[in-house]
Amino acid sequence: MRKDYCNWGNDCFNCKYVTMSAYEVPCLECGADVSKWEPASKIPKIKAKLMSTTDPQFLPSRKYPKDGGADLRARIDQPQRVYPHVMYKIPVGCAVEIPEGYVGLIQPRSGASTEGKLAITGVIDSAYRGEMCVNVFYLLDEGYITIQPFERIAQLVVVPVYIAEFVLVNELSESDRGSKGFGSSGRM
Repeated sequence: MRKDYCNWGNDCFNCKYVTMSAYEVPCLECGADVSKWEPASKIPKIKAKLMSTTDPQFLPSRKYPKDGGADLRARIDQPQRVYPHVMYKIPVGCAVEIPEGYVGLIQPRSGASTEGKLAITGVIDSAYRGEMCVNVFYLLDEGYITIQPFERIAQLVVVPVYIAEFVLVNELSESDRGSKGFGSSGRM
């Protein structure tokens, strides 16, 4: 560690390698002009590239800037009825390039779930480049719901992912729970 290192909270805009004091000009790490420093954020940010397949209005959006989920809208030309216990695949009008080491999770919107309208959870892998689609399912037994064109039907959450290496073994380590599965912990 350098003697003049100072935890000021600003990163070099060029190399993003070190947190530096405001008095270090140029960056001692890469030699760049640091007049464009930006404060370091406590919330980690990544860039996910987006491409609209039809219209920029379908790009994921957030109601509040720090929301974890970005809303996905239905790219349909006319209202779509969703009947009980039938899965409907709804395109959302955009494709995304998730950075390697991350995965996009399609999640239901809580408000829609209370109406019986459920977006089935899906995974967008970092290598996928096609238009995203949301599988919508109506949970109730009677009637139907209607999805309107441009309606917010799900949300996209981007999270880090670990790539597990699966190793075949003869037995697994013991735990308190063991092989007790669904509902084994009780209701209360």
